[in-house]
Amino acid sequence: MAEAELKARVKTLIGVVLVGAVLLLSYEIFYWFTHVYESDVRVQTDFTDISSRVDGKIAEIHVEEGSPVAKGQVIVTLEHQSIKLNIESLITDLALEKGNRESLITERDAFREELDSKFATQQQKIRALQVELRSANDRLKIAQKDLKRVQVLVRKRLKPESELNAEQDKTLVLEGRIASLRSNVLVAKSELVQLKSTERQIDIINNKIKVSEIKSNRIKDEIKKQELFIHHRLIKSPIDGLVGEIHKDKGEYVEDGVNILMLHDPKLYWVEAYVDESQIRHVRVGQEVLIDLDAYPIHDFYGQVQHIGSVTTRGPDGSNGNSGGGSRLGGNVERVPVRISIENPPTNITPGMRGDVNIRIYENIKLWWKWDDE
Repeated sequence: MAEAELKARVKTLIGVVLVGAVLLLSYEIFYWFTHVYESDVRVQTDFTDISSRVDGKIAEIHVEEGSPVAKGQVIVTLEHQSIKLNIESLITDLALEKGNRESLITERDAFREELDSKFATQQQKIRALQVELRSANDRLKIAQKDLKRVQVLVRKRLKPESELNAEQDKTLVLEGRIASLRSNVLVAKSELVQLKSTERQIDIINNKIKVSEIKSNRIKDEIKKQELFIHHRLIKSPIDGLVGEIHKDKGEYVEDGVNILMLHDPKLYWVEAYVDESQIRHVRVGQEVLIDLDAYPIHDFYGQVQHIGSVTTRGPDGSNGNSGGGSRLGGNVERVPVRISIENPPTNITPGMRGDVNIRIYENIKLWWKWDDE
């Protein structure tokens, strides 16, 4: 009796196991037709490598791994003390050149004022001499008339000869005065010409001022160049993001283009899955996806298919690096990269986290059945 009861229990247990196996097989078959499943997917994001545009030694790294940064924030400073000293020296040279130019301008203005005064004085002197010369010429004409009249009277013995001598002396004095005045006018005009020739000195000073302005502009350009050198040594964040890995330390010498640290956008995450080529025909953009992250085993996350790659890939083991390897039917196959968004990602999500995805393809199955029925 006991043996029969034992056999009955074994048969019942075997029956339960068979039913469970059938149910499990049915569930797997159902999942086969309704989902595309991929394991060992990775969380991805866009990384921004930060490097220097110039060679130099790192003076300070202002951030730490995991710290948030704002766009435009200085995150790394290269040593630039010598450039600051150059700028200070150039600023001093610029001030000296400005003082020299102002001195030249003052000299030019003073010289012009003095020259204008000398011009006015000389021209007034020439006018006065010319007036006096005209007056002397008028007096000479009168004296010459008087001399002719006295000569007639002396010949008629109506005037003494002494008056004739006096009139002759008067005429000779006026002629001498006129000759002297004419000479003075010529000398004054010659001096005026010489004064005009000194105007060239103003042109010389103006040229010196222009040269000074050119020197000042060159110094300003050099200051801008040095400031640009400093700007290149203040490395700023191009994005709002988080600091990932810092590859260099304070005091290290870095060359142009060498990565110093890495940033990523904390608001931009997705899952990259490599789907078996035998299943890719079921995948469409916009399909819902269940995402299981190894770091959050009791939480389910959801997303959508955003992009399906146009080029297949294969890893060294034929599976593009996925631990599963091969296809559902076995063997090494090509895989197609599929980008999947993550809705409401967890706070502590980081690039590289592992997980699994189930891409729901019910709609495709329903459409296939409908088309088959027609």
